[in-house]
Amino acid sequence: MINNKIYNYVNRAQLAINDWQCSGEIYYLEQAKAELAEAVLLADELAKEKPVFLQYSAEVQGRVVSSYLCDTPEEALEDIRPDLAVGDLVIVLKQEESQWHPYIDMDDLIEEFISQADDEAGEGAEAWCDFISGNALAQARKELDEQLNAVLEAWLKKHKVDAGWYDRAGIEGTYRFCGDKFIRVGKAGDDA
Repeated sequence: MINNKIYNYVNRAQLAINDWQCSGEIYYLEQAKAELAEAVLLADELAKEKPVFLQYSAEVQGRVVSSYLCDTPEEALEDIRPDLAVGDLVIVLKQEESQWHPYIDMDDLIEEFISQADDEAGEGAEAWCDFISGNALAQARKELDEQLNAVLEAWLKKHKVDAGWYDRAGIEGTYRFCGDKFIRVGKAGDDA
């Protein structure tokens, strides 16, 4: 799982590299470097933020069976047992609490401002649109990005708004149900 804000920084770095390839201007390489540095800092922050607690669920290959999050792979197998027929292949999935955080994408926000200005003034807004999206305000846009996202993060924390869902974190193992017991047929990470 990748954090959306980190993805946004990396995406902007890629766009800056593309601009450098087209223009040869060093400014774009510096911009890419700064975006990647921000991505690394944020990734480090998120890694320190909270430990990942794994939960487990089991699903039967070939048909949908409702399953609940369990604390151990063994509990997940026992939870799904009533829904099984002899010979069913059961996959125990690792689940982790989603680390997704909403964020304000400044590129999208600036595009929205430009669209609003264009709707309001048409060609008369061209100079303003060029200025707000140009190199002269690059640092100011970055500052606005940080301030708006800090306000959003504070609001989310104040109101205890978390993603509230779990993401698949891999496969613990694959098992064949033999009526009275489970026999492991695949190792952790197998996509059987």
